[in-house]
This record gives sequence, structure tokens and C-alpha cells, in this order.
Amino acid sequence: MNRTGKLLLIAGPLAAGAAAVAVRRRGRSGPPRRRHVITVYRPLSELEVTQLPGSLKEIIEGVEIRLAEAPGGRGTEISVRIPDDSPVSEGEVRRALRETRSLLEAGDVLLPSGPPTTVPTLLNRPLQTVTQNGREGGLL
Repeated sequence: MNRTGKLLLIAGPLAAGAAAVAVRRRGRSGPPRRRHVITVYRPLSELEVTQLPGSLKEIIEGVEIRLAEAPGGRGTEISVRIPDDSPVSEGEVRRALRETRSLLEAGDVLLPSGPPTTVPTLLNRPLQTVTQNGREGGLL
């Protein structure tokens, strides 16, 4: 057996062991759920958790919501945490927070998924697909 074969015999089990340790450390619960926070330019005294507009009202049963005054008197922080046993996804939380901020600050939600201004073609199909899912994942 040449040197490369011997090296692979040693490196293979080491890599498998390192992967097993990483899985054990991370746990089998998947990626940790994090807290999503937005700042809304409205005083804390005007907002209540049960009175928040938009689709945040629809997922309020499956998440934990906290309101706090933003640093420097710059409005209110709306903080949402998804419990481990909740069926609500992070994409739904992101979309709900964006819509809530838009409703509280501007009074309306502008959506890019309105009626198309062009005829659907193969060239603009990728843009249409990204636009449909962009509200959940972040920036386009």
C-alpha cells in the first residue's frame, strides 16, 4: 500500500470521529432558534402586544413577543422568539415583523407581488420566483 492509501486509512476515521463530536455538541434539535427584533418609530405607550397589526396577530399564539423602549428614545423594539415546540417558522416571523413595521409607521404594506407589469417570459421567471419568497428570507 502506498503512502496515499495509508494516509486515507488514518484520515477517514478521524474525520468521521470529528463529525460525530460536532453533531453531539450541536445536538439533534437542529439550528438554534433566535430572537428577531425590529425597531418601530412609535412610543411604547401607544403599543400593546395584543393590539399589534398585520400578520403578527395571526402567529401571536405560537411565539413570545416582548415590547421594550428602544435605546435613545428612538421608538419601540418589538422582539419575537419562537419556542422550540412552535409550528411557526422563522420566515413567517420575518414576514410578520416587516408587515407590522410597515403598518405601524406608514399605515400600509407595499408588496412586490402585485399584478405584473410585463408579460411572463422565461427570462423574467427567476425574478418572479425570488420576489414571491423574498419577504420571508430577507433581502432580495
